[in-house]
Amino acid sequence: MYNFAGLDWQRLSAEQGRAMAKCDGCGTFIVFGGVKSDGYRYCNNDCAQRGQVQLLSNAVPQELLDRYIHEVHQGDCPKCGGPGPIDVHMSHTCWSALVMTSMNSKPQVCCRSCGVKAQVGATCSSAVLGWWGFPWGLLFTPIQIVRNVKAIVVKPDHSRPSPQLAHLVKLDLASSAIRPGIKT
Repeated sequence: MYNFAGLDWQRLSAEQGRAMAKCDGCGTFIVFGGVKSDGYRYCNNDCAQRGQVQLLSNAVPQELLDRYIHEVHQGDCPKCGGPGPIDVHMSHTCWSALVMTSMNSKPQVCCRSCGVKAQVGATCSSAVLGWWGFPWGLLFTPIQIVRNVKAIVVKPDHSRPSPQLAHLVKLDLASSAIRPGIKT
């Protein structure tokens, strides 16, 4: 349907019998090139490296993983040094300048208090800087503010770590296993 540089992407995709290639690391579409590694396709070398860590993380023994997740979850906050539980807290920002709008969601591994502080800061930042783009600033700013307010108001379950924390811990264990000089 759309022609770009003389190419009919819809026809090419139909001829190949599949959609355009997607990065196995981040999910973005790969238009040209990409990196192939171990039967997977990535958009660039950084995603390929993260993909290798992801593959290695699947080999981490479940007993070791469970123990490490528990230690991180019940440990002290890496930001303030206060007592846990520690989990992943997301803060969402939006800023705009005339026709450009940027949205960002930042995960932070910290205690609830530090997470709420980051979410309040992101809410204030978005409330001041988010509205100045048309039309996307007017649309995305309230979305990011509501996401922050919801995260502040809804208390997470402190009895067990979130799946996001478990995933980050799993990746951390795998990446530490491939760093030179570190044995796990």
